[in-house]
Amino acid sequence: MKTELNILQTAFRLFLGKGFSDISTNEIIREAGTTKGGFYYCFKSREDLVVKVIETYLRPYYLQPLEEMRQAWENKHPDVSTKTLLWDAFFAPQRFRRFQENIGMDIAFRDFYFLLYEGMKKYEEVQSYFAQNTEERKRILRRILERGKERKEIAADVDIESCVMMTLAMQDGILALKVLDETIDDEEKYRYMEEQLWRDIAVQDIYLKYLHGGVNSAVS
Repeated sequence: MKTELNILQTAFRLFLGKGFSDISTNEIIREAGTTKGGFYYCFKSREDLVVKVIETYLRPYYLQPLEEMRQAWENKHPDVSTKTLLWDAFFAPQRFRRFQENIGMDIAFRDFYFLLYEGMKKYEEVQSYFAQNTEERKRILRRILERGKERKEIAADVDIESCVMMTLAMQDGILALKVLDETIDDEEKYRYMEEQLWRDIAVQDIYLKYLHGGVNSAVS
């Protein structure tokens, strides 16, 4: 297992630098400090290794946040304000830092984003993970906003579908900016998005209570 993990991590770092196609099996073996025998003991082929890299590193980027969102919803939706739920069950799990912590590696977002893009063009699994991530984010955000309307925290005339589509589009914009500028703090941007969204959709009395007394007072 130690050899397999070493090869996986090495291959992932090499793929981040040059992409899936431009790294040979021999280069992976050399950089991992192993032998051909060791490599083929752990993996049937180079393509088998690529599949394992996708499962180990790309799949969690798309699916782990969804699980965290679902858990936050189940644990918190009976008690907390919609404002709190927007952050805890939608925005917070999507931070890139959270993904880095989950995989135990410090990697450049730009390199990872380009690898994701290549993966989506070449591998159906990555396309499937992307589609699942997008649809589930829509569903979770829609559920949070509908709950807010039911609790009369969100104005009755708010178009939920427009809010969902606009929010996801803005998230995509933040990721595109982060590709250009690695120093952009996606958590800071997400918090700003959440604040703006809440200001735009909250019932006025609820928003004023939030401003003067904090999130919890907005549901009293």
